[in-house]
Amino acid sequence: MSFSEQERIYTVIMRSGTSKGIYLNENDLPKDKELRDKVILSIFGSPDPRQIDGLGGADNLTSKLALVSVSSHPDADIDYTFGQVEINKPYIHYSGLCGNISAGVAPYAIDEGLIKAEEPVTRVRVRSVNNNQIFVTEVPVYNGKTKVIGDYAIDGVPGTSARINIDMSTTAGTVKGLLLPTGNVKDKIYIDGFGEIEISVVDVVNPSIFVKAADLGLRGDENPQEFNKMADKIEILEKIRAYVAEEILDFKGWSKAEIRDTNPFIGFVSPPKT
Repeated sequence: MSFSEQERIYTVIMRSGTSKGIYLNENDLPKDKELRDKVILSIFGSPDPRQIDGLGGADNLTSKLALVSVSSHPDADIDYTFGQVEINKPYIHYSGLCGNISAGVAPYAIDEGLIKAEEPVTRVRVRSVNNNQIFVTEVPVYNGKTKVIGDYAIDGVPGTSARINIDMSTTAGTVKGLLLPTGNVKDKIYIDGFGEIEISVVDVVNPSIFVKAADLGLRGDENPQEFNKMADKIEILEKIRAYVAEEILDFKGWSKAEIRDTNPFIGFVSPPKT
């Protein structure tokens, strides 16, 4: 593939869960991974804070990638590689997995003829290349294509659509083979400049950290725009992420990396307010 002229690459833009992603057939891209990633970055318009020369939406939830192909694994139908495309840097994270974008892989495979559609529900075994684990998706089908119209609603997305079920129960233990990497439901750790805090580390789909909002001086219902202005809280959460990454998950040099891995995820939780 040459960059001296424009090339046509068949692309599907799909809303999946509460994210929106670019879905590509991996066989349509260069085999050389370095060149492949250059093509993908060009498709998204990265690096650029507005991604104005590409299809990315200038938001982490809309700068996501799915590479899909027929699987050669005996227990899978489809191979799927997830990529989180950086907006401001020429970099793609391939270490984690996105549950939202995962929801679109089987519908994409059905509609593109990568797998035979069976009505009323097509069961698709998807192998996550990122962590070499398999999850199962059940897709409603009508007239040989993914059913779109339905009355199912999810928080964070306007309107309704058809319901897609995903069984990710076999994706626990992506790092150490354990649902609870520490062996405990709760652990207390010490963070410089903050003190002791209680956390839970759970590894399903991605290794994730949960902390109580109240322990951070938060309500728990802050919206992203409000929270992103709280530099002191973000700093604490990043320190917790660094501790878990290096001391619990054995990600050596995580905090010193030029571009930090998206894993582990972190979230703060609270009792419902209403």
